[in-house]
Amino acid sequence: MLDLILMINQLGEGTLFRYGLIVTLCIMLIYLIIAWLIKRIIFKSIKRKVTVNTKVILRLIKITIYTIAIYGCLSLITPFEAVLGKVWGSAGIIAVVVGFAAQEAMGNFVNGILITTFKPFKIGDLVKVDNGEYVGYIVDISLRDTVIQTYENTRVIIPNSTMNKAVLENVSRNDDTKGNFLELGISYESDVDKAMKIIQEEVQKHPHFQDPRTAEEKAKNVPPVIVRLVDFQDSSIILRTTIYSISNAQGFAMLCDLRLSIKKRFDKEGIDFPYPHRTIHFKNESIEKKL
Repeated sequence: MLDLILMINQLGEGTLFRYGLIVTLCIMLIYLIIAWLIKRIIFKSIKRKVTVNTKVILRLIKITIYTIAIYGCLSLITPFEAVLGKVWGSAGIIAVVVGFAAQEAMGNFVNGILITTFKPFKIGDLVKVDNGEYVGYIVDISLRDTVIQTYENTRVIIPNSTMNKAVLENVSRNDDTKGNFLELGISYESDVDKAMKIIQEEVQKHPHFQDPRTAEEKAKNVPPVIVRLVDFQDSSIILRTTIYSISNAQGFAMLCDLRLSIKKRFDKEGIDFPYPHRTIHFKNESIEKKL
């Protein structure tokens, strides 16, 4: 049995394999096992210490570790020794050629690393890209692109080079509170003071209303809800207030609830919403027909 193993091992020894077939395969297996163990140890350490954009970091580390392991395996195959030596010798030329041939791909790769390093957003954040052209939650960040899941449950894939240059609003970075504008128009004939009071009362009654005042503002009796007259338009007076919520989704739902409850209170209290009016005057004219 031992003689058979030694005979098989001698296949290709010195010509195809550096140490013989069986020894070479065993060394390759050891390289891959060591790479797998190193990957697991590093992954566990990163998952404990890094909480932002871990998927991108883990992918980069995995690619690096297995690239080194595969290089070690190929170096055991005699024909690849010369090839690998030439590759290292011409690495500079290859880098230039690859750089010109894959400028866009390399740009996305570099920008992916920058996004991972500086962390302008992370997986789970709600973002608005380019003044709201794309709105949704970050669901994946790879070395090539960033994936946004929209409210319509579709996925927008944006290259990292574009994402890194875009004007981006991170709605989730709001210190656990988000301001939401509630803007309403009332007619010029309506009682402005009464309308402001109704808005204040309805906002404060909502179960999800967040009081934004500091302790100092409360001591000075600053109102929890401030309504301001912001504009005079052709047929309406515009009132605006800012209400706070703990999330964007909760803020949207609260605005919808408040528009309904305020509309009912306005109808009850005689506050009118403006709407277009047209007055048509008919003038009788005699039409003479000339024959």
